[in-house]
Amino acid sequence: MEEIGKRRLAAVAAVFAGILYFFACASPLRKELVLEPVWARSLEPAAGGAPAAKPAKAQGARPAAEAGGAGTESSAKPHYFSLAGRFGYFDAEGELLYSAAVPYGVALAPDAFATYERLSAGFAIRSPSGEELARASLPGYPFFDAGRRFVLAPDQCSVTEIGPDGRALWSRQFGSVITAYGGSPDLAAFGLMDGSIVGLGLRGEELLSFAPGGSRLPGIYGVAVSPDGLLVAAVCGLDKQRLVVLEKRSSAYRVTFHRWLDSDFRRPLAMSFTADGRNLVYEAPGGAGIYERGTRRESLIAAGSVGRVGEAVEGLGMLALLAGSGEERLLVCASPDDRRLIDLRLRASDASLEVDGNSFFLGLDGNLIRMDLREE
Repeated sequence: MEEIGKRRLAAVAAVFAGILYFFACASPLRKELVLEPVWARSLEPAAGGAPAAKPAKAQGARPAAEAGGAGTESSAKPHYFSLAGRFGYFDAEGELLYSAAVPYGVALAPDAFATYERLSAGFAIRSPSGEELARASLPGYPFFDAGRRFVLAPDQCSVTEIGPDGRALWSRQFGSVITAYGGSPDLAAFGLMDGSIVGLGLRGEELLSFAPGGSRLPGIYGVAVSPDGLLVAAVCGLDKQRLVVLEKRSSAYRVTFHRWLDSDFRRPLAMSFTADGRNLVYEAPGGAGIYERGTRRESLIAAGSVGRVGEAVEGLGMLALLAGSGEERLLVCASPDDRRLIDLRLRASDASLEVDGNSFFLGLDGNLIRMDLREE
């Protein structure tokens, strides 16, 4: 009996200690994060060609100034889209600033755009409202990136950078066809069919010239440059294909990481660094490959076919990306080691994603949708 009494006393003491620990040491659980619809609008022109005047607010959604917390009003820049044969600009409240049909191609940037024809002998540079800012008389195909404006020549072997007035700043003729591009405000890196990478500065001066080699067939299928211009990454070669990362040390770029890949892409593939520069995200078989800059570790976010690489979600250490093909799309928000926060299946044959703070701007065929990530 005495032994039984001791065991009961020990059990009561253990329960009492557990209760004390709960009140003294327990921390509140993290609230669940959810995507809340804010508005949706159609891009289909109304009668007479004018777009619909107002976006439809989601039922039960809070005012945009309150919904989503950080990031909902984080940027005054207009957002742009290119979907279902149309392109244009809209603001965070879903109001269309400009919308038009794509003639053959369009170069888009937050501050300007240029449309061009198949045999382009020149083009106008316009503001997000459609106002003409300048004209360029160069033949070729414009593309805008990282605050810079370029024109790719019709033979795809030379490139010219143009200024705000549309005039040429410098030109560079390469000995091979340009197959890939990646850029930062200070470095424009071009991948060539002959397997070399050439990086050019603001005056067209050569800052990088490198041929990774090592594969049976040369070729550069993707290039990315970190926002600070210190890292250049490329997917190169066939049989075998590999990932190469170069880092600027003193005045030259040196290989800091390379790995043979399981991929065998024979087309340009999507790859870029996130806006914070912490991660390289690249198209890989079965999803999005992640290279972490700080640790030089690699991981995979499993998501099937990835059409556009991911964007960082502010303050969460998460990446958002769109995957899928045909009529099926998958919106994924996950950590670099594939811990999932969001797996949202969508139906669309053409889709786009932009993340601004905690706001997700989705383009699905002829519709634009804003959803805000918030705690519940």
